Amino acid sequence: MAGPSPRRTAVLLATAGTAFGTYVLVVTAPDRYDDSTSTLFSGAVGGLYLGAGLLARLRRPGNAVGLLMLLVGIGWFAEDLQISTDPLVHTVGLFLRSASTGLLIPLLLVFPYGRLRTREDDGAVAAVADRVLLGVGCAVAFVLQPIGVFYHSSVTENLLLVHDVPALRQLTDAVQLGVSAAVVAVLLWRWAEASRPYRRELVPLLAVGLVGGLASGLDAALGTDREWSHSALLAVAHLSVLCLPLAFLAGVWRIRLGRTAVAELLRRLPLASRGQLRDELARALDDESLQLGFPAPDGDGYVDTGGRPLTAGPGRGTIVLERGGRTVGVLVHDPALREDRYVLEAVVSAAALELDNQALVAELRASRRRVIEAGDEQRREVERALHDGAQQKFINLGLQLRFVRRRLDRAASGPEPAGMLDDALATLEQGHAELRVAARGIHPVVLSEAGLVPALRSLTGDLPLPVDLHADGLPKLPEPVELTAYYVVKEAISNVLKHADARTVRVDLRHADGMLNLSVTDDGVGGADPADGGTGLLGLRHRVSAYDGGLTVRSRSGEGTVVSVTLPTRATSEEGEPV
Repeated sequence: MAGPSPRRTAVLLATAGTAFGTYVLVVTAPDRYDDSTSTLFSGAVGGLYLGAGLLARLRRPGNAVGLLMLLVGIGWFAEDLQISTDPLVHTVGLFLRSASTGLLIPLLLVFPYGRLRTREDDGAVAAVADRVLLGVGCAVAFVLQPIGVFYHSSVTENLLLVHDVPALRQLTDAVQLGVSAAVVAVLLWRWAEASRPYRRELVPLLAVGLVGGLASGLDAALGTDREWSHSALLAVAHLSVLCLPLAFLAGVWRIRLGRTAVAELLRRLPLASRGQLRDELARALDDESLQLGFPAPDGDGYVDTGGRPLTAGPGRGTIVLERGGRTVGVLVHDPALREDRYVLEAVVSAAALELDNQALVAELRASRRRVIEAGDEQRREVERALHDGAQQKFINLGLQLRFVRRRLDRAASGPEPAGMLDDALATLEQGHAELRVAARGIHPVVLSEAGLVPALRSLTGDLPLPVDLHADGLPKLPEPVELTAYYVVKEAISNVLKHADARTVRVDLRHADGMLNLSVTDDGVGGADPADGGTGLLGLRHRVSAYDGGLTVRSRSGEGTVVSVTLPTRATSEEGEPV
């Protein structure tokens, strides 16, 4: 049969501790002694440990911190048995005079994750230090202190006193104080070497402990002669003791905006690149050391956002990101994040979803590029075929007709044959011009031969309205970018001629910071609906987006129309990262 669940055990332990604490406060009445705390204070501290321990255990049943807090609360009440005036109760209390301290040491050492540090995750020195302190602290509280009962004389009769040896009691107190100081030093050592997530866990505990320790130290240094300072410092020290269980609870409960951070991360999705995703994940988890890896192109291991091989260092947490049974990445993070399981799992799910979406978008973009580039190549082939085939035949035929025309002139055969040849030459030249225009529409050969600006000047040179072209200082651009810019200008001007009733058109091209900014502005009637751009504009949107660019149309009635395009001119990978 399975034993009781951790939550049920915690409830039973808290109930038993409350009953035991009530009994102790009744039979001991701490405030009857001048140097003891009040019954209210003792009950509040013990009750806070029991209540906070119960909440911590219910919140995280697998974390030992909640269980140890419950035991510290019971130990706190057990220590008060020594101030009873009943000799039997007093004698039992002497055996337990360091019960809460003996349980507080392991609580501090395992806080906030409920386990001691390990050699694999934290190194041999840290692992040995924790275990040595744990062993010595428990030995002093539960072995050396009970042995000292037989040599401890007190106001109330000690029923087991053999011989009073004050030096032994002083030695025990000194060793216990040394162990406590060593535990504080270990906590400060952890803080100094901790990452931000781990420091966030230690903040409440260290803040309360530091304030309480300073107050107690100042009180001891100044003495009790100064009544006002003694009372104030004692009140601060007592308040710190009261807040200590709440500090433990805050570390376990993780009272922070973790889920708000996850919601903010989801609000920012989708993101443009893997590098942005890593930054957003680091922000959501408050872990600047976080690394995001992706399956290497050769299938061996992972690479980071810069394409470098990614390996997890010692003690780092690693989570493989999967989506639909496929590995889409890996998250290397601070091990402290494992304790906030709900937030970490939510961020991991969001990261896997985003990486899967980015892969699908990259696949769609790559597919569009292949289709566009295949179409461009086919147009180039058609243009070359027209130029080398039909156009060449037109040229040859024209030469032959001109030769015949000159022979007729010399023979003076009359106006009729000459007129017929003139008509044939005119028809031939008109057909050649139309064929040249058609070939340029299929693929602008001047673009390949001379570049974008000459191609645009050729395009706009014989239009029925003036086009003001500004493209000063434009560098040589990748061919897909030049083709895209050319077709944007061509389609935009075509729309102006068809619908805008404009008098002038302005074309601006600027290149800065790896981006080509293009705009086509007319002074026409405006009022165009950007959502109803026809198949031409839709095709341009697809072409521009395939190369990670953006196309916008701004058109107000009576104010003309502006078609704007931004295109990155650096080579990019299929995931949208610069290469």
